[in-house]
Formats: sequence, structure tokens, C-alpha cells
Amino acid sequence: MNTKDLEYFLAMVKYKNYTYVAKQFLVSQPAITQAIQRLEREFGARLIEQDRAHHQTTITRAGKLLYKNAQMIQANIALAHREIEQSNRKKIRFGLPPIIGTFYFPQAAAELLKKGYLSQLKITEAGSAKLLSELTDGNIDVALIGSPRPISYDDLEAIHLGERPFNIIVSPENPLAKRQSIGFTELNDVNFIGMNGNFVHPQAFEAFCRHADVKPNIIYSTPDISWLKSIVRANLGIGFLVKDAVNSDDGVVCLAIEDPLPERFNVSVVIRKGYVLTEDEKELIEILSTMNV
Repeated sequence: MNTKDLEYFLAMVKYKNYTYVAKQFLVSQPAITQAIQRLEREFGARLIEQDRAHHQTTITRAGKLLYKNAQMIQANIALAHREIEQSNRKKIRFGLPPIIGTFYFPQAAAELLKKGYLSQLKITEAGSAKLLSELTDGNIDVALIGSPRPISYDDLEAIHLGERPFNIIVSPENPLAKRQSIGFTELNDVNFIGMNGNFVHPQAFEAFCRHADVKPNIIYSTPDISWLKSIVRANLGIGFLVKDAVNSDDGVVCLAIEDPLPERFNVSVVIRKGYVLTEDEKELIEILSTMNV
């Protein structure tokens, strides 16, 4: 099967016009017709029907089935091109979320530097949700990922490194600062400083609110953890953060969350299922797997 024929077919399904598709690919109209006919012979079914009297082009059921699968074939071919192109380079395309990069990755940095891998990393820094998309699309090959629950996707392989609890953080001036713990049902009328962007926190926060049937009053959202803690310290609202993101110098108080939900800040090393690791990438994953979360 000619992959170009599939490209022409995908365009025909989209535009339903032989002349237009031919112009898009800078080929003759008969070339498009012949490509469709080759596919029809290959699969033994009509894929496209034309009603010349009414100038209508219809995609048959067989055509719709092929279209669905042809999209996946085209995506896999594009992924193969990216992986093979990357295999000729020495850089390791690595995804690192800011929180994990700040609080956990330094544990592995010294060993990576010692073995010469730190300089090989081509780091993409983004939220975990964005990095999962980049990983699936083949734009990065290895990533440290945060997730509210352990990662379980059909097209990804994950090494779970550990999990950490989320806390409510408040200003020392807030009356809640006298508490050791709190339930989300008590926070219905409280002003929250939220996190936005493609991070784990908004997903986990939503799960806790849903469980407690709480509609949070989020007065401000930021992707910057330091800024979030500063606003909370000024007693303008309370926050929701993984416990390890708060230290004694931040000037805020941590309260344990009493709600019995499974959501935690899970940290994993993730690759695409079926991706063939280089020796350097294998060593990188081995070092990352020693991180204590």
C-alpha cells in the first residue's frame, strides 16, 4: 500500500472534491482518482461514491472505517519519522514539570552530572498534562510526570516513584492556622488562591471539592507556586499544595486534609509504550528511579 494514496484519501474525505484535492497536492485529478481506485482494489470495497447528476460525493461505510484507521496509520508514521530522526542525535528529549524539577529532580542531578548525562538533556519544562501530550506525540521521549493517581494509559509505560499528600496552606494570621487538619466540607465559603495551567493541582483540587460537594471561591489563580504562597502569606486566601512544596521559610502553615480520597501527588518516570530506549536513556531512567519521593 502506498502511504501517499492514504494521504490523498484522507484529503478526499475532508474536502469531498477531486479537483480541489489535486490542486492541494499539486498533482492531476486522474492521479487522485487512481489512488482511490488502488485503495478500493486493496480493500475490496467502494470507499467513495459520486453522484455526478447532483454533484455529490459520499463516503461509504467502508470509507469511514478506512478513514478512522488511516488517521492512526498516518500518526504512527509521523511518530516513526520523529523517533528515527531523534535516534541520530545524542540529546535526550526530557520532560520536567516545574514542581518536580524544583523539589525532587535535584536528588538525581549530581549523579547525572557525574556520569555526563546532565548536559545531554534537552529539557522541555511544562505542566504534567502538557508533557503527557508531548510524550504521546513523540516530541519528547522520557519524562518525569506528576499525577493525582498512578498513571495507567494504554500507550504509556510508567515507573511509579512514590506519592506525597496535598495540604491546605494558610497564613499564620488566619484563624485556621491553629488547626492541625481540616476537611473540605469546612471550606465552602473560604477564598482560595488556585493554581492554573497544565498542572496536577487543579485536577486533584477539583476531585476534593467534588467529593465534599464544595464550590470553591477561587479569587485568583496563578501558575507560580512562589507567588501563590506569597498571596496566602498575606492572608488574602488559602491554598492547596503538595506538602513538599512548602518549607519553614515560606511563612505559611500546612493543614493535613482529612478527606479519605486516593488523590495524591504521584511522581512517575514515563515513556511511550513500545519506544526503543537508547543506552543513555536506559541509564537516565535508572538514575531517576533512585529518587526518593
